[in-house]
Amino acid sequence: MDQFQQAVAPRIRLSVAIALGVTSIGMSILLISADGIGRSVQWSHHAAASAAPLLLVAGAIAAVSVAHPPEARHGLMRLVAVLAFSAWGMAQLFPKSAAAGALNDVAILLFVIDAGIAVIADSRTIRQAHRPPPAPLSGVVTQDSPRPSRRAS
Repeated sequence: MDQFQQAVAPRIRLSVAIALGVTSIGMSILLISADGIGRSVQWSHHAAASAAPLLLVAGAIAAVSVAHPPEARHGLMRLVAVLAFSAWGMAQLFPKSAAAGALNDVAILLFVIDAGIAVIADSRTIRQAHRPPPAPLSGVVTQDSPRPSRRAS
């Protein structure tokens, strides 16, 4: 693979991620509109229409993770989000199955784990930002410590 192909590959993956994300949003809006307009009408493809945006956004998160691999905690959060959206989407596909309840519970657990990781990490970042700088050691002059005044003798 030459340099041009190496440079283009992440852009293609990002384009795929963006397309999946936008399609997911559009399908969600369409689903809300269809449910709002025909509330009393039961339509046969509702399960697939409900699952599609969830599975597409899971694909979008996976695609952006492949295009730009995240570091440490962010990688874990993306993986948990992909698994959560996938579990929720699968539960939507098979709403009357015995597995639907378990898949929904797994999705809830994964979303809570994802949010918990974010809250804990942000709390640590905020706490570190508000810490005062350490006091200089006595007798050691640093760039930030006051300079001794020179008196004329």
